[in-house]
Amino acid sequence: MFIISRETKGRNETLKDSNSNYYKTFSTLYSAENFTKKLNLHTRSDKQWCVKKMNE
Repeated sequence: MFIISRETKGRNETLKDSNSNYYKTFSTLYSAENFTKKLNLHTRSDKQWCVKKMNE
């Protein structure tokens, strides 16, 4: 499983599902990277998202 996160102002932020407190997870690296690329098109360069493998 993979999650999407970023570091801003020294704090880690993990992407969550809409209207939920649960992390948005991806079953494949490909789907996580694809989603991240789309997110980063609309995100400032100093706050870019990246894919991380989730600890299970």
